[in-house]
Amino acid sequence: MTDSPQSAPRGVEASFAPTDLEELLKRGLVRLSIAAAGVDPLLDERLQQLRVLLRSECSASDMAELLPDLERAVLAVDTEREQRMASITKHLHSLVEQLLDRDLPPDTRKTLRTIRDQLSTPMYYASAYHAVLEQLVPAQAQTLRSAPGSSGGGLLARLFQRNDGPDVSAEEAASEPQTASEAPVHTGVISDEGTSYSQVAAHVEGILLDLLNQLEVADHQQGLSDQLKLRITEGLNWYELAAVLDQMSQLILLAQQSRQGDFERYLQQLNERLAQFQGNLEDTHSAYSGSLDAGVQLEGAIRDQVEGLHEDVREASDLNSLKATVESKLTLLMHDVEEARSVRQQREHEVSERLNVMVERIQVMEVEAHAFRAHLEEQRQRSLLDNLTGMPNRAGLQKRMEEEYERWQRYGGQLLLAVLDVDHFKSINDGFGHLAGDKVLRLIAQQLSRRLRKSDFIGRFGGEEFVLLLPGTSPEQGETVLEALRSGIEECPFHFKTERVTVTVSIGFTAFQQGDELDAVFERADKAMYAAKAAGRNRLIRA
Repeated sequence: MTDSPQSAPRGVEASFAPTDLEELLKRGLVRLSIAAAGVDPLLDERLQQLRVLLRSECSASDMAELLPDLERAVLAVDTEREQRMASITKHLHSLVEQLLDRDLPPDTRKTLRTIRDQLSTPMYYASAYHAVLEQLVPAQAQTLRSAPGSSGGGLLARLFQRNDGPDVSAEEAASEPQTASEAPVHTGVISDEGTSYSQVAAHVEGILLDLLNQLEVADHQQGLSDQLKLRITEGLNWYELAAVLDQMSQLILLAQQSRQGDFERYLQQLNERLAQFQGNLEDTHSAYSGSLDAGVQLEGAIRDQVEGLHEDVREASDLNSLKATVESKLTLLMHDVEEARSVRQQREHEVSERLNVMVERIQVMEVEAHAFRAHLEEQRQRSLLDNLTGMPNRAGLQKRMEEEYERWQRYGGQLLLAVLDVDHFKSINDGFGHLAGDKVLRLIAQQLSRRLRKSDFIGRFGGEEFVLLLPGTSPEQGETVLEALRSGIEECPFHFKTERVTVTVSIGFTAFQQGDELDAVFERADKAMYAAKAAGRNRLIRA
């Protein structure tokens, strides 16, 4: 008959004599096996076999035969328990993230964040969930009470929402061709009802990867940056996005603090050197003032000696006494002059030493200032470059567009602007992975750089979109150049892991005209590019 906790004797002290250690161990194991009953059927069976052996005159070989099976059953139960607790933690974490995605009172949001932090810590006992649930249930009730009648949209809706256009679902966008006048705005509405996260995930993940690639971090922060890139590359769901954005904001703040710390340390060192420089100047000024004072003293001593000579000459009664007096005065005068000369030389030497030290420190400061200026210039240049393609990024592109626009306004002439977009780039990412998409962007950047003139300019506007500036180029010449670019990219043998990847681009371009504003020119070229997309892609259209 199977033992149960109810059938176990309660008076342990009365049931056996505490003289037999072996009997004590057997009875203790029996009680432990009863306490562990009811967790898993297989474990119950092994524990029952253990109790039978303990109550009978079993041999060591019988016990040795049972123990491996018992250990495997215990390990299986422990593994299952860990998996079950991890699953519970994951679902609770998802629930908390869903609640945090709503508009909440500050106290409720603070409570939910505390719960989220608790769930991030491994829980080894089921009782730990009791404390979490005690906090979560009231917070959930408060969230439901404070929820508005209609949802204000999820996280992506708040990030991308604009009020200047209607909501368009991904299915409608895919099924209806777009004309040039209906070209979508890049930051159009993404509503929870019309568009699920999976439909915009690739776009969002691409933006986040671009940001991480362009963010310069310290060596000790590189690990966190790589982890975030890996998480984004592997794909994010709706609820993981908020956590990734939170970590990215922390990484950006850390990078900013690191750069600010470097600059503050440089300023502190510069301040210390300037203080030393000021001290040397004060010492030099004191030495120079001392030299002036010594000169005045010498001049007074000489004057006194000369006046004394005049007085002695007037009062001299014979030539011998006058000669002796003059020699004595001249000897004293020469001594004063020699002493003054020695003091002057000493002070001049000290001033010279201080000046040499000052010159050396000034030279060091000049070298450091030059290095710091070079570092700042390098950082400025790097901030204008896209880390993935090596081309100017959006900031660098905007700077060059403004420069070319001002030059065109001042001197006139021909200036073209073209917008180039990779066709079906999302399909490349979905079919071959983000690494393949990155490789395609790098290869396209190389092709564009090879085929354009040195006076031309190309930058990555964002994602799979590039912008070209062609100064001194007529529309007819530009059409020839851009068509050669389009066909060259189409014919370029792109491969990823030995598999051929067909890549094409759609291009729209326009010429700057009298009275044009820069934004208006870009909008014309952008609409022409979308017209090329709507016309079947892989073509060039002039606006």
